[in-house]
Order: sequence, then structure tokens, then C-alpha cells
Amino acid sequence: MPTTNFIKESLESISLETLNGTNFNRNDFARKIINYPAMMVPSVQESIIKNLISSLPKNASMIDPFMGASSTLVTSMKYGINVSGQDINPLSILISQVKTNIYTDNIIEQFNALLASVSRSWSIMPEVQFKNIDKWFKKDVQIELSQISRAIKRSDDLFFRKFCWVTLAEVIRLTSNDRTSTFKMHVRPIDEINRRAQSPLHYFEKIGKRSINDLLNLKSVLTEKKLIKNDSYTREIEVKWGDSKKGLVTERNHNLLVTSPPYGDNHTTVTYGQFSYLPLQWIPENDIDNTIDFDYLSVIQSIDSNSLGGKKATNYSEIEEKLFSKSKTLKSFFNKLTKDEKIKAKKVVVFLNDLDITIDNSLNKLTNEAYLVWTVGNRNVNNREVQNDKILRELMDSKGVNHVTDLKRDILAKRMPEKNNFSSTMNKEKILIFKMG
Repeated sequence: MPTTNFIKESLESISLETLNGTNFNRNDFARKIINYPAMMVPSVQESIIKNLISSLPKNASMIDPFMGASSTLVTSMKYGINVSGQDINPLSILISQVKTNIYTDNIIEQFNALLASVSRSWSIMPEVQFKNIDKWFKKDVQIELSQISRAIKRSDDLFFRKFCWVTLAEVIRLTSNDRTSTFKMHVRPIDEINRRAQSPLHYFEKIGKRSINDLLNLKSVLTEKKLIKNDSYTREIEVKWGDSKKGLVTERNHNLLVTSPPYGDNHTTVTYGQFSYLPLQWIPENDIDNTIDFDYLSVIQSIDSNSLGGKKATNYSEIEEKLFSKSKTLKSFFNKLTKDEKIKAKKVVVFLNDLDITIDNSLNKLTNEAYLVWTVGNRNVNNREVQNDKILRELMDSKGVNHVTDLKRDILAKRMPEKNNFSSTMNKEKILIFKMG
């Protein structure tokens, strides 16, 4: 088995072009089925997994505690790895269930039959009701979305319904009155809303057919690698809802962790929950996961508030003391702040405490010589850089986890404002590789 130094040199030989993701095809890995926030670039993760695979046992297993749109899971499947993933966002669970499922050609007939069913529908009754629905959807859009929704519910094939719900989620993103320029919910100007003529059914057909093609292409890739048998992936797949700061719900231990956590609390970085709020209004919870233990539709901020750093800490002084003892970088950052700035930056400490707890939960599910791949970005708070990369290294060091190497990449084609009302956003990422034992 290769030495750690050999792996280090191999990882550091990956080209900047590959790390920046400028040479990947967006059709790969069924990535286009939905435009989920801050998706990891598959070719970047693939280049790292490819270099680590020789150091993993034959029946290797990968875990991602923040799987998002499941790029890490799908990429790992390409190398015949058992995969496990969880996320607190129900929409992430649904997307990942669809992308890791192996669909047959029968999905084409099912989808065409559903389209025909929708085209025969004349009902104008709304399928869902929630606060401010008329603010976010024009009446004609509500009618078409309702017709599609009812047709999906009539199918008795659960994984076909899941596919259709993901397709509808992308349709909702494109046809609602929410602006698509950012992931935060901002209603369009009324004159722009009045000018727009969007047909959900048109988008549903176009996106659905494209996504079917992408999923079947992914199946072909896995088939060529002899990883499909009887229309199933030959290794194990776990996709479950879970709050990673409370624990990992996987049923086995893993040799590899590949993930990218949020870079700060979701209120001030990427608002995954706000992005998901409108689509989830239309998708039955029973078609996602029946273990979800919070009301994610109660308010727009519900998912983000339940994510890392989303809630205020009652024992803040204890948390601060604990983290400062583990990370001199975090302590130095805070010592440079004014009294007022420290109050505002408490969110940083609460977020990092939740991350620290999640790291502990993750380590409990890893084997003795497992590799860990963490993609993080340094953000700015109060015009000062929060060095998440250095802080993560120090947190890992405090737990006896060995640092192997760092890789840097640029964030290209970023769909975020250069600044928000709390901090400047980041345009670079660092990939940190660690090893247990």
C-alpha cells in the first residue's frame, strides 16, 4: 500500500486546471438536474479520490456529513466505493436519493405518460396553500404547478415520484417570483413579474427529459465499469436525513470522508434553506424521509436556523474558552476585534463550535487509517479574514488527526454577491487532506 508521502506527492501533482474545475463537463454525474447552491465540482473531487483509491481497502466506504447535491457520493460510486451521505436539508436528501438511484429505460415511458396526464388536466384548483403564496407565484403558475403536482402524486412508483419532485423543484426555481441571481429569497419587482410569461409545464418537460438523459448516461458509465448488476449499484448506498451536529446516522464505519461544510452560519453565507423553501412547499414530506424531526416549512429561515451556527448559544463563554484552547488562530482573530465587533462575531464562534462537534461525530464513524478530505473557504467578518483552513487544521490537530497536505483552488462562476450585509464573500477555496492514526 502506498506511503503517506507518496500520496502527498500524488495529490500535490494535481493540476490547477483540474482543481479549478475548468475542464469538466456539466453533463457529468447528473449535475444539471437541479441548480443547487454551491455544488462541489465533480472533477475536483474525482481527481482526489482517484489519487487516494490505491490507499483504500477493496471494499472501501465513503461518508459525507454535508452531502448537499451529492457530488461526492456520485463521484465515489464511479470508483466502486460504498457511499453514505446525510444532510439537514430535506431537499438535499431528495436530490441525493434520485442521483444515487439506478433508473431503467422505463422512466422514459413513465415520464411521457405523466406529461400526457398533465396535458389532459383542466382543474384550476390550487394544490398547496402557504403564507404569501401569491407573493411568490402568479396565479397561472400556481395552476400549472398544481396540475403537475397532482399527476406526480398519482404515480405508485416512489422513486419515479422522487425524480419528478426534483424536476419540479428546478421548475419552481425558474418560474416563481423569486430572483434567481442569489440563493436568498428576494421577490422580483412587480413590473418584471407582470412581464414574465413562464409555463411550468414547458420547463417540466424540458428539464425532465434532459435529466432522464443525464441519469441514464450516469448509469452507462457505471455499467461500463461493471458496477451495475440487475439494475442496481453493486455496492452499498446510504442516503439519510440527519443533523450532523447531533450525530451521524450511518450504520457502518468508513475509510474515507469527503465533504465541504458551510463556511459560516447559513444566515450570512449560502442560504441553503431559503433556496429550498419554495420547492419544499410543493413536495410531500412522506416522499422524502419520514425521520425528519423539525418543521422545516414553519418559517423561511427554519432550515438555516437549524444548521451549523444557526442558533444562539446559552453557554457562550464556555464555548469560547473551549475553542480558544484548541485554535490559536481563532483566539488571535478575536483578540484583534473591538468590543462591538466581538458581539457581532459571536456567530463565528457558535458556528465553529457546531463544526467542531460535527468533526467529533464524524471521527467516531471512521476507521483507524481513514483519509479525510475537507473543502473549506476563508470568509471575512468585520473586514477581517476568518481563516477557516487554519482553524480546521488546529481543530484536527487537537484530536490527533494528521495533516497530509493542502490544495488551493479558485471558485469560478460563483452565483453570490461580492458582499452581503455581514461580510465579504469568498472567491477561493482550500482542500485539506488529513489521515487518521
